[in-house]
Amino acid sequence: MRLSLATAAGVLLGTNAQLAPASEPESKQTVEMAPLLIVSPRIRSSWLTTPAAVSVVESNDASAEKSFTLQGLLASVPGVFSQNQYNLAQGLRPSIRGFGARGNFGVRGVRVLVDGVPLTMPDGQTELDGLDLGLVERLEVLRGPSSVLYGNAAGGVLNIETRQPPATPYSFFDLSAGELGYQRARVETGGSVGDIGGLLAFNSTQSDGYRDHARAETNSLTGKLRWYSDYGRLRIGFNAIDNRAEDPGGLRASEVDADRGQAAPNNLRYDADETIRQQRLSAVWDGFATGSDEYQLRSYVGQREFGNRLPFTGGGQTTFDRLFAGIGGQYSHNNEWLGMAHKITAGFDVETQRDDRRRYDNLLGERGAETLKEDENADSSGIFVEDQIDLAQNWQATLGVRYDRVRLSVDDRFLSDGDDSGSRNLEDWNYSAGLSYQLDAHQSIYAKIGTSFETPTISELANPAGGGFNPSLQPSHALNRELGLKGEWQTLRYDLAVYSMKLDDELVAYSLPGQSGRNFYRNAGESHREGVEMSLSWQLADAWRLSGAYTYSRFRFDEYQLDGADYSDNSLAGIPQQSLFTEIAFEQNDYYARLNLRAFDSMYANDANTVEVAGYALTNLRAGKRFKAGGQLWEPYVGVDNLFDREYYDNVRINDANGRYFEPGPGRTVYAGLRVTF
Repeated sequence: MRLSLATAAGVLLGTNAQLAPASEPESKQTVEMAPLLIVSPRIRSSWLTTPAAVSVVESNDASAEKSFTLQGLLASVPGVFSQNQYNLAQGLRPSIRGFGARGNFGVRGVRVLVDGVPLTMPDGQTELDGLDLGLVERLEVLRGPSSVLYGNAAGGVLNIETRQPPATPYSFFDLSAGELGYQRARVETGGSVGDIGGLLAFNSTQSDGYRDHARAETNSLTGKLRWYSDYGRLRIGFNAIDNRAEDPGGLRASEVDADRGQAAPNNLRYDADETIRQQRLSAVWDGFATGSDEYQLRSYVGQREFGNRLPFTGGGQTTFDRLFAGIGGQYSHNNEWLGMAHKITAGFDVETQRDDRRRYDNLLGERGAETLKEDENADSSGIFVEDQIDLAQNWQATLGVRYDRVRLSVDDRFLSDGDDSGSRNLEDWNYSAGLSYQLDAHQSIYAKIGTSFETPTISELANPAGGGFNPSLQPSHALNRELGLKGEWQTLRYDLAVYSMKLDDELVAYSLPGQSGRNFYRNAGESHREGVEMSLSWQLADAWRLSGAYTYSRFRFDEYQLDGADYSDNSLAGIPQQSLFTEIAFEQNDYYARLNLRAFDSMYANDANTVEVAGYALTNLRAGKRFKAGGQLWEPYVGVDNLFDREYYDNVRINDANGRYFEPGPGRTVYAGLRVTF
């Protein structure tokens, strides 16, 4: 596997000279790529000259996706590895350069934004369950530590842009169904009158899942308003969800051999599942200031009701009612000092979250006695400033600094076992510096150094010895050094990044015997990460596009002792050393088809590196046709996942004390759909 991945990557990426597009005859019409602009570095800038590793994925390049999770869109981004596509009770777990791999559910270590508004909670935890994937139009992935821009939990940034109210009115419905009980229905309408536009979308998805006890149902309603004026633009968004998902749990290797589709016995006995209801309201003002200056003000507020049942008795049911809110702003000023153009951006973020959390015994699915009752609070604030400097005709530099303060507290209201109230105040300064040199009109090289910090989330601070916070758990810190090369022509775009990262107090997940499905956390001393990331998008001809991504990573512990065992020089669990994505896409005369391959090296399931998970390769096919009939635009489509019916693991539960590491993924599955636009 390792030899084949490396060879394939070499064939895919080749050399600059080999990939530079040849001259086309004047009579031949060739699809051209527009120069790429990005916004994830807080200001709109040119992708080519920005000294950072940033990948962009357009939803137009991913037609006929099932839109079950974001995994299909993230697959083409180097340095990103996602698990848990099919167990919606745990949620998709994307990681960027290893940040995010530790979580048992949701997203950790990665800051997620939707239309410029944080989806990440103040304590650093993100759930993607509130996102209507049918609205996603564009993803920007800022790879590597980015705390100087986004503060806590910024091992990377996922910036999601969704569809905005259109100038021309439209309505459509999208129905799809497939194997494993998959059904999805979307209805969307939007339009504008004068300076005011609106959009409303409803999405309902159901799935029986590949394994027993894996049924899931998600429902979301999203509304948007947009108003233009001479002074700026106002965007208001609302989202509500109502989800329920069963959890089939992890299996031992012997259970996988006996029946890949079975659920863990205790997950059946205790009816393991989760339910979520959430409402969220956001408002963003993009304003025009003096000259070419710009500013933005943003705010959000929301409420979340959560309940789950875990596969054990003592404290096996959890509920919390959460209130969360945040405000932020930034101002970008353009000026010229000492003969050099400067674009200075300064801003702030203030966020808060309040949880009323309770635990009960799980009596085989029924609620038992209360075992925990506490108020958990997270408050975060940060200020930052960044200067983008045009040093000379081909030289650009960025310098930035940020200060963050995070306060996590718990007020214990279950006093029969003592008062476990307490608080943690965490603060940090972070910096970054980048330098970019444009080699010619189409290529640039850059160097970057930056730091980041990451606090444990409220749930990760749970004390394995009882209530309150784990007093020994500390935030982690990272120092990232990076070199990169980028190229952009009318029909070709590529990038190459090489990085080395040093981490202190790496956050590592583990579980306790008899509490499968619930994680606790510890620090692992010192570790380092080194990697190479390459990506390519090439318009071979008017109808053909080739894209690919290759990642090589070497993540190791430097100092890590646990219970008398020395794990120094062991590999980090849950991350393959190599991964490869390739796709060939065809689109002509309203027909389109895509064939892609996702291949992954082996990885370890535990810090001791005694359980190795085999690598695998999955092939996926998408095809569709657009045509007009009866005044409407029709688009039937079909998709095949895991075309060659390979066996693999959709998720690996890291450091599971019960040996239940494995969540098998499905074999070949087929789905089809129809989209009609009025």
